[in-house]
Amino acid sequence: MSTRTVIDFDHHSKEYAEQVARNPTAYFQELQTRNPVAWTNSHGGFWVVFRYADVRRVAEDDATFSSRHDLPDGATPFAGIVIPPSPGRTTPIEMDPPEFFDYRRMLNRRFAPAAVERLKPAMLSFTTWCIDQHIESGRIDLVLDLASPVPALMTLYVLGIPLEHWPLYAEIGHAVVYTPPSSPEHPKVVAGDLRMREILLEIIRERRRNPGAGDDLITHIANAQVAGRPLPDSQLVEIGALIVHGGVDTTTSLIAHSFDYLERHPEERRRLRDDPSLIPAACEEFLRYYTPTQSLARTATRDVELGGQLIKAGDRVMMSWASANHDPAVFDHPERIDLERFPNRHTGFGLGVHRCLGSNFARAQYAIVVEQALKRMPDYTLIRAEAERYETFGTINGYIKMPATFTAVARSRESLPEEFAAIAR
Repeated sequence: MSTRTVIDFDHHSKEYAEQVARNPTAYFQELQTRNPVAWTNSHGGFWVVFRYADVRRVAEDDATFSSRHDLPDGATPFAGIVIPPSPGRTTPIEMDPPEFFDYRRMLNRRFAPAAVERLKPAMLSFTTWCIDQHIESGRIDLVLDLASPVPALMTLYVLGIPLEHWPLYAEIGHAVVYTPPSSPEHPKVVAGDLRMREILLEIIRERRRNPGAGDDLITHIANAQVAGRPLPDSQLVEIGALIVHGGVDTTTSLIAHSFDYLERHPEERRRLRDDPSLIPAACEEFLRYYTPTQSLARTATRDVELGGQLIKAGDRVMMSWASANHDPAVFDHPERIDLERFPNRHTGFGLGVHRCLGSNFARAQYAIVVEQALKRMPDYTLIRAEAERYETFGTINGYIKMPATFTAVARSRESLPEEFAAIAR
């Protein structure tokens, strides 16, 4: 067993963001070769795992590498799935089996392929409406006006939150991720997140008083039982907030990176526009290459050897999904974006039992938004001088804004369904 390998690594740093934006394959392959499992003293100290095989081992061994988050009382080292840890616990992603399965089963049916299929007309309606707001002007922000509102609207629609709240949820869902704690804007973001949770709590309590009022997700979980007991309000808010943050920001990031790549590669843009059946495979490749959720963490429950390093019980361990997606041991020429890559065993939605609950939901939204954008704004051109990326990629690799121009055309003749009319007011 070698002595502990220590590296200078901080996934929240500007240097990390610049390296990933410039050349992720070169950056991660150097780490995989020189320090596949290494310790960093950043954020109180933690291990980083870079190779696909090691990342997979951590993700699939819940007994050794725990997702559990105990609120900071000093009694245990379990600090959940992000580094540095969040101030509160998130249900159920910060739970371990077998308890985790009770909560996951409660949610699975709502995000199963059949349920997502039924949601596609709503996805198309929201996408059409968003594009129609700008189609006659010839100018759109592909993030703020399309890639952000569609996932936000769909997430609120599934949860059963009034759609008029979508601007708050879209803004805060992104700002929570890209606003560093040191920013003067951070208190405003925290206040917005609290307001978002207050709205969730108000709706949860109303759905408990009127359980027959609808078939939305909040009604379902507010009146469900786990292990024979109803869930407390605090856990219900945690579940709702998890779905909001998971549903809003990551899908936006994936769509934005796709728009960026396709604008720089017009021949690939034409291929997808002319044959939309290629879009699902392209989605998987963009998930691999850009990896919206760059990493997640675990806590070691026992002493264990990994990659020649001794990880001790209580040590924090970060899995670099992004690095695993650029591992040449798994992906031929990972530096290339191959829109027909197969097989594509990327980690963009995670691995193991905690694999993303909303993966089918995200894929469906992605396909509809990209297809409609290429169909209705086929010659879009980014105004790159005005585009703005996240300052830190520590949580999500995304864009704040992405202005573009295109040839203006007439609005769609499709009207927004009456049940969605609140967003048009």
